[in-house]
Amino acid sequence: MAELCDIYDINGHKTGEVFMRGETLKEGQYYLAANIWIINSNFEILIQKRSELKNFSPNIWATHGGCVSAGETSLNGCIREVYEEIGIEIPAKDIKPLTRTTSGKLIMDNYIVVQEFNISSAKLQVEEVSEIKWVSLDELVHMAKNKEFFECPELPYVINFIDNYKSNIISGGNV
Repeated sequence: MAELCDIYDINGHKTGEVFMRGETLKEGQYYLAANIWIINSNFEILIQKRSELKNFSPNIWATHGGCVSAGETSLNGCIREVYEEIGIEIPAKDIKPLTRTTSGKLIMDNYIVVQEFNISSAKLQVEEVSEIKWVSLDELVHMAKNKEFFECPELPYVINFIDNYKSNIISGGNV
């Protein structure tokens, strides 16, 4: 089934036009995607291995997310993607914005959430995901350096979030 996506300008504003995913965008046109980083109370990050069936970066570990559909916000898009890909329901009120980056024709919104999840209850969408696991921050950084994890410019912001989260937990504060 063809996926329709909104077209955005360089500032991330919808232009009122849509395109079918896979079509080439014109000069000055951008599409929106969203990722979410899921952190647990042990300061581990939930990652997923992209299916070998994927055309782009098969068998690479990554965070969760994808393209935002037409009429959807990036927040709703990442909530939908996580549910479709691994079966996790995440309340919007618990999600915090992390970064927005632009690369080529892509505008990427990154979010972060602290949420527990038992991976044995995951429902993997086999066309998208072959495996999930919790990793420590050190393990994730190692995987990124060895190109086992999808390149992510927001990783320093994730590290900062986890460091602040740890400090707040230790000091008895709120996240």
